[in-house]
Amino acid sequence: MAKKISDSTKYVTLVEKDYLTLLQDHLMLRALKIAGIESHPAYKAVQSILKDGHVETHIHPIDKQYR
Repeated sequence: MAKKISDSTKYVTLVEKDYLTLLQDHLMLRALKIAGIESHPAYKAVQSILKDGHVETHIHPIDKQYR
């Protein structure tokens, strides 16, 4: 999970495990793109969901007090 440092900065801190997961996912996606996944129907479905105006993605920082 990510924690917002302050209201004046847009940076967040990540625990090492989450950072490694993010890095692995990024590398996997890059490898799949090189292998030609962009023409696969599942990839196109994900892209259409992400680009859809009815679907919103939000990033909410976790409160310090939350555990």
